[in-house]
Amino acid sequence: MDISFYTAGVGAKAQQAKLDVIANNMANANTTGYKSQSAGFEDLLYSNIRDAEAADSQLKVGSGVRVEKTDINFSSGGMMPTDGEYDYAIVGDDGFFAVQNPATNEIYYTRSGAFQQSVAKDGKGYLVNSVGDFVLDENLKKIELNGQEFKPGVFDFNVKDGMLLAGDNLYSPTQKNGQAILQKDAVLSTGYLEASNVEVSDEMVKLIESQRSYSLALKMVQTSNEVEETINNLR
Repeated sequence: MDISFYTAGVGAKAQQAKLDVIANNMANANTTGYKSQSAGFEDLLYSNIRDAEAADSQLKVGSGVRVEKTDINFSSGGMMPTDGEYDYAIVGDDGFFAVQNPATNEIYYTRSGAFQQSVAKDGKGYLVNSVGDFVLDENLKKIELNGQEFKPGVFDFNVKDGMLLAGDNLYSPTQKNGQAILQKDAVLSTGYLEASNVEVSDEMVKLIESQRSYSLALKMVQTSNEVEETINNLR
């Protein structure tokens, strides 16, 4: 089979992955604290044409592209007033709230400050997020709602690239990100929530571009198949 058939096939698969990212962005356009994502591509192997494998030939043929990573845009979204007693928004692009999964004790980070009160097994009321994870203070301790003043901790990382998506608008740092750094000077707006930073108009442009690229890749698959059929009929 001609290499153009496989090149077009992997190209269509890459565009399908990009369409999935765009669809996820548009589905979360109204999700509190959601950060838009974009697909990053990389070239696959190149081969020399009519030359030795180790030669530095100027005539090469590619093998298509694939999605290498999904980048996250951590710029802040707009502020939405809610007047909620336990709603918080971080002012500026930097910083995350820290939350702890009660089942695994794993600590995750999020920009969504839609918090509420929940009574734990010990009978005490704690500040939790929408999925029941404990919100942590500046000392990475659970915040007990006992009538005293409290402030959710805000943390940041020197390197944000490569943070893993953990679902429910949560991020899990990797070794590349390093240790979480407490942001003592972080400004919180009480009674506000941070809106998604998804620009629907931009996503629509990306959607049209990706759909056309996907369509052209499939057309290339069809054309390659027709060429192969023609060659076989000549034998």
